[in-house]
Amino acid sequence: MDDLLKEALGNYNIENPKIEFIRHNENKTFRLKNPRSMQEYVLRIHKTSRDFSKDIFGESEQRLDFLNGEMEVLDFIRRDTDLLIQMPIKNRDGKFVTILKDGTFVTVLTWIDGNTIEETKQTEDIAYKVGQMVGKLHNLPKYKIESSNIKRYYYDKKLLLNSIVKIRSILDARIISTEQYIAIEKAISEVIIRISELDAKEKHMSLVHSDLAKSNLIVSGSQIVPIDFSLSGYSYYYMDLGSLFSHFTEANERKDIMAGYRSMNSKTIDLRYIEAFIVFQIILFIVTHTKGAAKMEWFGEAINRWSREFFVPFSEGTPFIRID
Repeated sequence: MDDLLKEALGNYNIENPKIEFIRHNENKTFRLKNPRSMQEYVLRIHKTSRDFSKDIFGESEQRLDFLNGEMEVLDFIRRDTDLLIQMPIKNRDGKFVTILKDGTFVTVLTWIDGNTIEETKQTEDIAYKVGQMVGKLHNLPKYKIESSNIKRYYYDKKLLLNSIVKIRSILDARIISTEQYIAIEKAISEVIIRISELDAKEKHMSLVHSDLAKSNLIVSGSQIVPIDFSLSGYSYYYMDLGSLFSHFTEANERKDIMAGYRSMNSKTIDLRYIEAFIVFQIILFIVTHTKGAAKMEWFGEAINRWSREFFVPFSEGTPFIRID
């Protein structure tokens, strides 16, 4: 057991847990099982992996107010929806965020039984329930969100403009080519145009999960449970639809997701904006992985594929998704 994990465990009333390492990306994550109570938890040590960076959000390290904000988001969803959700666990001092001696932050959440969708056989029912879950999440009252002042990230035009600067740095480092950079920059410019259209239509942003990968969706009994709200924030609801469409790529899956979504939510859906936020999702992946890009052999070819399949057709106004 490493020293940080040992120190972290000492701050919680979980005696001699069985420990299982899960993953290390934006957090170092462990599964804990209390052998006496048989209760299970997720412990997160908030140190990003070497290849992942949140610098694009204006922070080189985790911020206490943003971690507390994530805990508030979970409580907000628990109180205002019927969604099954992880709940934060307080430490021995009655706080949701533990600060270790070296300044590292730690949080503990309840464990959700089940399997990720990544590990589950895909069915029409599962895709439909994914859409229902996200539709319920997007029904959270806007006036409560706006008055809560919860510290979260903003997925907006400013972030995209910062992304151009970040991507320019890997061009200057000769990690990507001028041609690749131009394709990305043109796509970002088109995303900004479409978000400007939404600014005129929608007026208000919503609370979004923003990272609805199959590994962050748990099939627990008859429910779909979203986990890992560490990148949650404010944007248009298309942010989550773009995230789903980035990971559910079959037309029938997308059709079932949208049917489930519409059964719970009356928001207008325009595929032009889903496309914009699919591209936004890819841009975010690129800028959060620039730190390790030089060591990633697949990075350049991935940029070429994204340019061919998404960036170029999108910036030229050619639709690239269909659900009928």
